[in-house]
Amino acid sequence: MKDILYSVVKACDERATLSVRHEAFAELVCRFQDMAFACAYALLGDAYLAEDVAQDAFVLAWQRLNQLREPKAFPGWLKRIVLSQCSRLTRRKHLQIVPLEIGDNSSSSDPGPQVLAEKHELLNKVLRAIRALPDNERLVTTLFYVDGYTQTDIGEFLEVPVSTVNKRLYTARQRLKEKVGVFEGKFKTQRPSRDRSFSDRVKANLRFLVHADWTPIKTMAYAREHDVLGNDLWWRQRQDFDADSYVRRQYVVEDTEGQLVAFGSIEQTCFLPKYRLVMVADPDRLNADVGDLLWRRLSKDLKEANAVTVHCREYVSQTHLLEFLRKHGFKETDRVLDLRLEVAEGLTILSQSAPAEITISTLAEERRRNPGCVKQLYDLTTRLRDDDQTRAPFAAPAYNEREALLWLEMPYVIPDAYFIARHGDVYVGVSDVSLFQALPGGLTQGFTGVLREYRRQGIATTLLRSAINYASSNNYKPIQSFVRSDQTAMLSLLEKLEFQVASGNFTLEKCLRTVVEVDSKIYDEYAGHYRDEGRPDLDMIVRNESGRLTLEAAGQKVELFPTSETEFFVKWFYGDATFVRGEQGKVDLLRFVSPEHKTRKALVQNAKRIS
Repeated sequence: MKDILYSVVKACDERATLSVRHEAFAELVCRFQDMAFACAYALLGDAYLAEDVAQDAFVLAWQRLNQLREPKAFPGWLKRIVLSQCSRLTRRKHLQIVPLEIGDNSSSSDPGPQVLAEKHELLNKVLRAIRALPDNERLVTTLFYVDGYTQTDIGEFLEVPVSTVNKRLYTARQRLKEKVGVFEGKFKTQRPSRDRSFSDRVKANLRFLVHADWTPIKTMAYAREHDVLGNDLWWRQRQDFDADSYVRRQYVVEDTEGQLVAFGSIEQTCFLPKYRLVMVADPDRLNADVGDLLWRRLSKDLKEANAVTVHCREYVSQTHLLEFLRKHGFKETDRVLDLRLEVAEGLTILSQSAPAEITISTLAEERRRNPGCVKQLYDLTTRLRDDDQTRAPFAAPAYNEREALLWLEMPYVIPDAYFIARHGDVYVGVSDVSLFQALPGGLTQGFTGVLREYRRQGIATTLLRSAINYASSNNYKPIQSFVRSDQTAMLSLLEKLEFQVASGNFTLEKCLRTVVEVDSKIYDEYAGHYRDEGRPDLDMIVRNESGRLTLEAAGQKVELFPTSETEFFVKWFYGDATFVRGEQGKVDLLRFVSPEHKTRKALVQNAKRIS
């Protein structure tokens, strides 16, 4: 065994190739898989939990193997990792230890229910007797009867002399007497070495992304859907990710032949507690084992990153992945059709179908012409949004020039491609195309809307034609538009302009914090105006909007999600709100805590109720 340890530690030197290191470590997995499992089982008493703990222990051992300087110390080092993982599991939740069930016997030689019941009862007695052993004796007994490990092997693993192993075994045998034979026969049917599934799963989980993995990942991603432009955008987003400013964790999964079968990552978005999940996998493997291995690892990363939500946007055709996500608690939040228009070179379709008194202007022109442009545009989009309750469940916040300009001055906004319809000096309609998550060489069509009293006059058509003409004049080829299937009027208009459905997309989200059920009537007690004496210019307005609690401040409005009757959190940024009752039992203080992203210091606002 020592020769194996020396060769593996040498092969796992950082200068060795990944394949060499991987193959060498696989030898250790095969050599110690039963021992790690038995150690975990002796403490947990549950074969399934023990197998999970043993797998996690090998993954951690792989990650930390460069810390092992003395090869012969590996057995004891692995044991400590196993014990640590068991300790974490038992601290996290109370384990209900249940004896191993007798396997089904479907052969024609079934001894009958009475005999099976007697064997079942005998096994239960044996397991109870073993669990009653002192810790040291129970561990040695379990290890000895797994796979014929010698007393020397067990001593190295437990880091005790062979004489101590022999003494513990002898004492345990005296306590158990003839019962150990029953345990030995049953336990060997549970050991990981009974087949290759354990070592295959461990080895499959030992691949962490390196630069060379991007080529097979790209091949897998492009095979998901016959959508070259969509796949190009997916690829560009992975390559352009700002890893210096935002958190990202990436992994790949290989099969036993060394073929890459899955890729998974989490990517922090500009809304810091919201993360994006990206997963590409062989459909046959995703729901079998690979998906769980990836998700378990990524879940740990999300917890360590203090993520609040994680979402995944994927093609409707990826039924296997959507099924997998739903199984793991993701809920559908959006479903849209992806429509595309391939703009012909030199195309000009500026013919106006709107009434002559309607002028089509641009954001660039209006900001030069009209000092109140931004406020007027905000009022228009607010009216349009309020007219379509499916776009947002809450009323828009009060106008705040700083917040309004934040969007208009984003680098992906094209002022000359933001079209505004006005009747005299009144803004009546809007439509834009931008570079926001645009397809390579193309534009994304954003919101298009016309005031209700101006509809059915061709204004929306003229606005969209202006956008198409802009794309053609500036050599943008594809225009992409996302529309819900229930937006029949917009779908009809886009199809009239020769947009075609390219695919459908689902967005699924999982909230990583526990949201509790609260009687929404209590929200009426929280509704009101609050002000921090240190920030007299900053009012916080709390509302009960159709049974959902909202907080508005400085032109922003967010929903508050309850973790108790008085404590709430925000999904869009890091923020926690607590409503505090005074001596009279009435809510008179709102404490809002928002950690500063870079310093991690908590910014606390104690806002007193003013109305």
